[in-house]
Amino acid sequence: MRQALCFFLALRSLALEPKTALDVDYGEALQPLVNVSVGGQWLRLVLDVSSAYTIVFVQEDKACAPATLEPCYSYKVAAQKGGLHVCAENNVQKSCLLGRDKKYSCTTFLQGPANATPLDDALIIDGLKYDQKGIEAIDDAMLQLAGQEKSILSWSSAPVRLMVAPMEVAGNPPNISLDLFRGTNGILGASGPSLSCRNTTLWHLLLQQLKVQRFALDFRPPPAAVLKDPGPSRVVFNEVDAEFAPKLLWSQPKQTGDTVNDGRHELLVFHPEVCGVDLLYNASSNWLTVIDTSGPCLAFPPFLFDRVRTYVPLDCPFGMGEKSEGRLCSPRRGPGQTTKLPTFSFHLQDTQEPKPPKLSLALERLVFRNATGAELVCIARQDTLPEAVPTDMLYTHISLGSMAVAAMYTVVDLQNHSVGLASRGDPASESSEDGCAKPVTCLAMQSYFPPLNLCEDPECSEYMLMTLDETTKTCVWKTSVPVVFALLVVGLAGLDLLSHRLYKQAIQRASEFSQ
Repeated sequence: MRQALCFFLALRSLALEPKTALDVDYGEALQPLVNVSVGGQWLRLVLDVSSAYTIVFVQEDKACAPATLEPCYSYKVAAQKGGLHVCAENNVQKSCLLGRDKKYSCTTFLQGPANATPLDDALIIDGLKYDQKGIEAIDDAMLQLAGQEKSILSWSSAPVRLMVAPMEVAGNPPNISLDLFRGTNGILGASGPSLSCRNTTLWHLLLQQLKVQRFALDFRPPPAAVLKDPGPSRVVFNEVDAEFAPKLLWSQPKQTGDTVNDGRHELLVFHPEVCGVDLLYNASSNWLTVIDTSGPCLAFPPFLFDRVRTYVPLDCPFGMGEKSEGRLCSPRRGPGQTTKLPTFSFHLQDTQEPKPPKLSLALERLVFRNATGAELVCIARQDTLPEAVPTDMLYTHISLGSMAVAAMYTVVDLQNHSVGLASRGDPASESSEDGCAKPVTCLAMQSYFPPLNLCEDPECSEYMLMTLDETTKTCVWKTSVPVVFALLVVGLAGLDLLSHRLYKQAIQRASEFSQ
């Protein structure tokens, strides 16, 4: 009987397993990691669906962090296995640029990495610029697939970028909350191939071989997260979880036909809210949002971050409107340490009748404990973006990092160019608006600006000779105006008396002359 029960449970577990998947783990900086073999060496690479390159940190150049990290890609080991070749185009100026008509062939090679000129590049992650210094090459690569159909796929001459210096933050700002890429061996870029100067990418080769039409980012929160879900994290190919399929809400198809939009997995979110306040207000009805798992945080352009911070109970180590420089805020728990954070909610369609359904992301799912046990909220301010409002959303988008993705079941449809989302857990019970900032009360002629919860003084300067009374918040005459007006009245009265006197004198003289 026990054997039959075990056999039944094993069959049921197998039935719940997807056919083809890629297992995902987490690094110490909350980044999603996958196992990839490059040059015959199994490495832990950050799965980044917003970039295209397969990047490996080179051991001989101390590019891993720490420099003594094991494993770390060795080009000497790769060369011994015979698959590594360094592209001759490395020594051709500006050979690896996006949008070039001439493709990057990599059919002639240099003797080794020491003979190549490294290319300077950068990634913007959670508001920080990470400098890169890399060499284009080809090498053998393998990926181990999980699920019911376990297998190892391999490719020769796969495009790779050898990172010959550590990926460090430009300017080395102090007190960064997350030391990204520490304990990792590189990046597996999983965007579209248009974001690479190479003819293809390792991720694109994988999708082609599996004939992938859609894939699901079935992530669970990292171990350091305060709220957790059971089960493994993984990328599932060509399947949608039956539990979430009826709950999925689909975005509008993205814009295509250019290098950037073709490559990114992106969507428009409409009327994003926290604490019941429309964050965009009069700036726009929608904002571009990009799935970016290179970092863990939900990252906002400066003007949106400041609006979120206005309402959400946060304690931040930087002032309102100031650059965060990689520092994260802490949740303000209030008396008894019981206050929960509110939800971040949005629609995937514009306002219409009937009203489109709303998606909610409980901000508690972005709370994690760092190495000291302190709670931090993975909401980042994108300091590298313009501060002005309004601004171009193509370059000041919202980024859904890995923790934000783990708060939702996410499906990328490669054929329809759309993204499906469904909330995990119960956002209503996981959140509360009790700690939200209360609306301020405006005086007299002031107007209320909800996104920043402030009262705006009237533009008295638009009226001639008027100024703002700071006490009553009304437009009043400038102090010199009554005096000038009184002098003008006195002057006019004097002129009137003078003209009347002159008139009488003229009448009298006329009378005398007529006699």
